[in-house]
Amino acid sequence: MQTEAMDLAASTHCFAKLQQDLFRERESEAHVATESKRFPNLLIVLGASAGGLKPIREIIGLLPQEFQGVVIVATHRDPKLPSNNLVEILDRDARIAVREPVEGEKLQCTTLYVGKPAESVLIDGRSIHIDEVSSHLERLQRIDELFISAAKHAGENAVGVILSGTLFDGVAGLQAIHEAGGKCIVQNPRDASYDDMPLNAIKAVDIDFVGTTTEIASLLVELSAGRTCQE
Repeated sequence: MQTEAMDLAASTHCFAKLQQDLFRERESEAHVATESKRFPNLLIVLGASAGGLKPIREIIGLLPQEFQGVVIVATHRDPKLPSNNLVEILDRDARIAVREPVEGEKLQCTTLYVGKPAESVLIDGRSIHIDEVSSHLERLQRIDELFISAAKHAGENAVGVILSGTLFDGVAGLQAIHEAGGKCIVQNPRDASYDDMPLNAIKAVDIDFVGTTTEIASLLVELSAGRTCQE
């Protein structure tokens, strides 16, 4: 048992260091895009891991059909999963469109994008870029990867939301969004099945809002109020 605990501690330390390295590597890339290239609409990026399905469903289910924004979900799902059941599940809950993104397609408002289990979805200007994910480490970084790309290309229009999960994924991404002028939102740790990701985010980043899934959904609707999606 002592050996297992030491292995877990070492693994956690290693992952934390990798996340710090990732942020340092991407920091120079995270400068906000010029006004002409910046994504002009509200861009919500949701990150969740263990225990994250329930809060994702609750938030998505409360967004109105006319929601003026784009939503992208990133999780730690195993790349070996044969199908993208998350699309089917969220499509039952959502009033906005739910779809799998395609490489190079333009981001569409009032749409929720869910990448396949073996994909990492990124923002590239006003379009989607997809990287293949094969290793355990790569899937543990895809929340940060998405958030950092959102910070770079959406700037103050980016909203990062961290939900239930373990370890540190999302911390570097939220920091990038904060520095780009976007909003940082975290599920209340007491409301999360696994509080590691929310707690680590709160400790490391200047968070704009901490709340339950119902409160988070209400804030997202408020942020979209008065906006009209641009082409």
